Amino acid sequence: MATQKESEKSKFSLSGATLYGINAVIGSGIFLLPRTLYEGLGPASLVAMLVDVILVLLLALCFAEVAGYFDKNGGAFQYSKAAFGDFVGFNVGVLGWAVTVIAWGAMAAGFARLFIALVPSFKPYETWIAVILIVLLSVINSFGVKTSKIFTITITIAKLIPIIAFVAISVFFIRGGFDAGNFTPFVQLPPGKSFMEGMSSSALVVFYAFIGFEALPVVAGEMRNPKKNVPKAIVMSIIIVSLLYFLIIAGTIAQLGNGILSTDTPVQDAFTKIIGPVGKFIITIGALISVGGLNTGDSMMIPRYACSIAEDGLLPKAFAKKNKNQAPIFAIIVSGVLASALVLSGSFEQLAQLSVLMRFIQYIPTALSVIALRKKGLEDPGFKLPFGPVIAILSVLVSLWMISSSSMINILFTVGAICITSILYFILYGKKKSEGSREL
Repeated sequence: MATQKESEKSKFSLSGATLYGINAVIGSGIFLLPRTLYEGLGPASLVAMLVDVILVLLLALCFAEVAGYFDKNGGAFQYSKAAFGDFVGFNVGVLGWAVTVIAWGAMAAGFARLFIALVPSFKPYETWIAVILIVLLSVINSFGVKTSKIFTITITIAKLIPIIAFVAISVFFIRGGFDAGNFTPFVQLPPGKSFMEGMSSSALVVFYAFIGFEALPVVAGEMRNPKKNVPKAIVMSIIIVSLLYFLIIAGTIAQLGNGILSTDTPVQDAFTKIIGPVGKFIITIGALISVGGLNTGDSMMIPRYACSIAEDGLLPKAFAKKNKNQAPIFAIIVSGVLASALVLSGSFEQLAQLSVLMRFIQYIPTALSVIALRKKGLEDPGFKLPFGPVIAILSVLVSLWMISSSSMINILFTVGAICITSILYFILYGKKKSEGSREL
């Protein structure tokens, strides 16, 4: 009994789960986001930000409801499998795992590049810095969820310090930005672009900045009282991230105005203008820690995703094997090796861009699962979306709109990936498994 209590205590509390969700979303992109948005709409990009928060919340709320039916790892894989059967679950799970491995390789390489920018003398070892990071985090992860939890929470707090510092200080300068005319004209469109075109492109940029919120349900089994806490943590983390994003963009525009277009480091330059040269150093360190935090979250989530699929019999049993610390050791090793191989190959960058689109393979089935799982008459999840199926249907439409905004090459790549995993499923398991879902 004591062992069970210790195991429960080692898991994430609601606050810890919320920090994990924040960590999974905020990366280095937030430090470049103000310029990218300003290019599309000028100060009116703040409106695009608010619109996009609503769109992201639609999807997040779908995850929040279906998460209430489950108390184990797996996220979108578990939801899709329970709602639509093994065939759909296999596609969502395997492709979801592949996408996150690719993203981890990209994040590790991104960390190495930021480190080199800070310490240029290490340039010859850039690739190996990324590999060492993956190996180090895999080793930490092998010591179990308690060690991973402490490390994740610590690094998340560390990455939030410079962000919160910028927000807390810059908010006092926003009125000065209005007085200086940095918010006028409010709508500034590129030549030949309409307001709706600018809104569409800006919304797409912001949406991608929120990608990662789906990682929290994947490690639901590592949370205390997951049926209650995971839905709350999803919504709370999105709200907190949205507020930080909005204030960072507003603060940067207030300081730089249209000068934001002439810099590659808008947030750093804005902070430098407020507190001097130390501001740029603080934000640079913040960006490095931020990407390090994403790597930490990936190192914990990715192996547990594979382990969850294996526990349900849709990947080889070896992936479900755990060591004495209850860490999925084989999945940790395989995930780390694959991410390292991508870094060493040097070909991961294009795959990383394509993998962004493939995340909708998790979003769309999860939104549809809201409708399907309600019809199964399962135990009340605790949190239910209002307005019946309306929010779930809107989430699917938003996802399809985002997909339509992507390049045809990316769309064809995604369709091809689904075809490959579908063929693999039938080779491995035959048709009978796709005839119905297993009981929860």
